[in-house]
Amino acid sequence: MEHLWVIFVVIYAVLKSSRDCMKKASLKRSSLYEVLFFYTLIGLFLALPSLGEALRLSPKFIFFILIKSAVVCLAWFFSCLALGKMSVSLYGIMDLARVVFSMLLGVLALGESLTLPKVIGALLVIIGLLLVNIKKTSNVERTSVSVIIYSLLCCFFNSVSGTMDKALMKDGQMTSGQLQFWFMFFMTIIYAVTLIVHRKEMCMKTLRKNYWIPLMSLSLVLGDRLLFEANASPLSEVTVMTVIKQSSVIVTVLLGWWIYKEKNILYKLFCCGIVLCGIFVSVFA
Repeated sequence: MEHLWVIFVVIYAVLKSSRDCMKKASLKRSSLYEVLFFYTLIGLFLALPSLGEALRLSPKFIFFILIKSAVVCLAWFFSCLALGKMSVSLYGIMDLARVVFSMLLGVLALGESLTLPKVIGALLVIIGLLLVNIKKTSNVERTSVSVIIYSLLCCFFNSVSGTMDKALMKDGQMTSGQLQFWFMFFMTIIYAVTLIVHRKEMCMKTLRKNYWIPLMSLSLVLGDRLLFEANASPLSEVTVMTVIKQSSVIVTVLLGWWIYKEKNILYKLFCCGIVLCGIFVSVFA
């Protein structure tokens, strides 16, 4: 199917948004360092079937995956810092800022075209993001400058990672399985070193009492495999894929309302509607 990559990106977006809620729930039961380490360790075990083909990958590409892994680790770290101090639904909409970063990187680093529909779509997404931050009707929704900075840093590093995915996959010299295995391997090593350096305690009981962690890992491995396959398609572009990913915001907002009983849901859904209009214009106009 010519546009199968679009379906892959949509499924990835749904899985990603569900992980935002699971991250917040997991942080209530375990420390940040434990969540990040076990999250990636289980993901590595799930990626083991690709070990054989991963070992055949050129050292040059393995080095680039190491760089990507370090970038993603930073993104996840700032993501957890932001999620710990803001509502899930507000975080989901703040995360839309990555549209701006990804479009700029797609154009500057990969030479993708910046058409009028893409610009209009991005502007609609930005308007939705601004509107949700203008109206804060309760103290619960107020966030500090540092938390907003954490969220924006997460967006930036995620955009860098997405751009690297396309650059690594576009020539067909690497399979999604190879990329996923080395990605999970390096991230597990990075988080293990972080635990040692900061002398953080780690308890295997965490996996028994915090069932959110293995669920997050399963969602991560499945979602990333689909995203890597989408990047391998010659028809896909970082600028368009990033806009499609923002369909996750409506899932995040609904889960925030359903699980955490967050307020102002109708207003947030209105902002989501503006964002989804921007996605439609960028993809189909």
